[in-house]
Amino acid sequence: MSGHEQVGGAQTNLVARSFLVRALLEDAPGAGPRWHGIVTDVQTGTRTGWHHSGEIARAVDLALTSDVGPGADGLDLPTLGSDVSAPTLTDVVTAMLGALGARLPAPLPGVPDGNVTIEQVTAKPVGLGDHIGTEGAPALGTRTLRGGRLDARVRFQLWATSSPEVDAAVLGLQSTLLDDQDALRAEGFLRFAASETTIAEHIPVLPAWRKASSYDVLYEYRYTADDDADSLIARIPVTTGHGDEAAPTSEAQTIIDELRRWDDEAAPALTVTGPTAVGTIAAIAYVPGPALGGTVTFARSSGAVPTAFADLDGFLTAVGGAVPTHRDATVTLTPAAALAALGPAVPGPDLGDWDTDGTVDAYSGAARRLTTPILLAAGERFEVTYTPPGASPGLDQTAVVYLRLSG
Repeated sequence: MSGHEQVGGAQTNLVARSFLVRALLEDAPGAGPRWHGIVTDVQTGTRTGWHHSGEIARAVDLALTSDVGPGADGLDLPTLGSDVSAPTLTDVVTAMLGALGARLPAPLPGVPDGNVTIEQVTAKPVGLGDHIGTEGAPALGTRTLRGGRLDARVRFQLWATSSPEVDAAVLGLQSTLLDDQDALRAEGFLRFAASETTIAEHIPVLPAWRKASSYDVLYEYRYTADDDADSLIARIPVTTGHGDEAAPTSEAQTIIDELRRWDDEAAPALTVTGPTAVGTIAAIAYVPGPALGGTVTFARSSGAVPTAFADLDGFLTAVGGAVPTHRDATVTLTPAAALAALGPAVPGPDLGDWDTDGTVDAYSGAARRLTTPILLAAGERFEVTYTPPGASPGLDQTAVVYLRLSG
């Protein structure tokens, strides 16, 4: 669903994704009443069952992060940059001509080089408001995938020292273009049809022969943006009673997934309980000032006295696998060391303006795929906590960190 919103005198395109959540109360013999239900993606009709409230957020997140990717529409087109604004028409035309120019035959001595130019071009929209879908960010979160199309006629011009030679050069180019149909489509050429070919023309002043061949093309390009999102979804407040919080039968709860947001206002613990598996630890952070103070603690617990480790590598080795050497262990690091231990930092999404400096906050982070997953039995816990250096309820400065545990 799309629409428009007036923001600061400018009209912006909005794209919404709707989900229908159905909850059923079942009184199972011997187990008592329990809630379960179905999450339906209204756009695709995909239905996902849930048995506890945390699975609702997981189903929504999975649908959004897998909305568009390689193969979703039969295409895996390259993206032109990673900016909130669209690339300029000049950049798009340059990229398109560059892809075609790579297929020109090798130049011949004594004559001008062959070239490819545009005879006419019209910009075309794609999707709803140029919105194609979303794709996963390298570390955590998603990026909006946008794009556009060019409906154009391009002209290849080749040169040679004789009429038969230039005829052969054009025939070779046409064969190359025909053979490369699949590759051209993968590079964004959705349509590539021959239009006209001139006869060989002698240019006495050089002297040389030239010949041109024109094609009608439909070229699609894509670029990523963060769609002006202020944050990732870490909590979903839910109220029953048809949205009336004052209704006598109204109940309120907060649906959370294995994702937590830490900022200078709050830093809730990220906890998962068994039976489950932890296979990836991911984090992105925006820290505009000096390094964060305080400590970050990773802990696996089953109720016994934990063993303290000096680094994350040793801790993960000890607590991983079906038969871990330590079911109760901790490691405490500085926030900077904890983030660095997850792997080399990569660019993350651009989200909001938490420090109110007038620019969008650029996040970076990493995702560490565990060589040996942490397998938690019933009653065991894996937890990541932040301890501030003072009395702050959250991080010790204006900053934001997102953490996620996944299987």
